[in-house]
Amino acid sequence: MRYLILILAIAFGACTKQPTPELPVAVIFKFPAFKVAGSGFLQKGRRLELYSASRPLLDLRLGKRICLNRQCISYKMFNKKILSSSYPPTLIKNILGFQPIFGGQNRRTIAGGFEQRFDNLGIIYKVYKKTLLFKDTKHHIFIKIKEIDG
Repeated sequence: MRYLILILAIAFGACTKQPTPELPVAVIFKFPAFKVAGSGFLQKGRRLELYSASRPLLDLRLGKRICLNRQCISYKMFNKKILSSSYPPTLIKNILGFQPIFGGQNRRTIAGGFEQRFDNLGIIYKVYKKTLLFKDTKHHIFIKIKEIDG
C-alpha cells in the first residue's frame, strides 16, 4: 500500500505544472509612445513588473490579451499603439520569453545564445548570457533586459 501511494504521488506530482520562476531583471524600454527604465521581476513569456525607488512603474501581463498597468488590449492593438503595426502579434511575447522572433528566421548561434539580424527592417535581436537586446532603428524601438544575479 505504501508503494502504491508513493507511486501515485510521484506520478501526479510529475504531471503538475510548475510555476514559471520570477527572475530579477534590469530593463530599459524605449518606444516612441513612452520610455521606462527600472528593475523588477520577469516571468518569461508571462509577466514583467518594473519598479523604480520601490515604486511601481510598469505591470505587463501576457495572456490571451496583453495588459499594461491593468489596461488590456489585443496584441495587434498593442503593436499598433506601442510597437509597430508591421510586427507579428506574437513579437512581444517572444521577446519577453527570450525566444526567437519572426519564426526563427536568420537565427545564428553566438557565444551564450543566439542572434537574429534583419538589415532590411533595421532590426537586431540578441539573446545571450542572461541578456536580451532588441533594437529597431526604423521604428526607434530599444529593449534591453538583463537578468540580475541575486
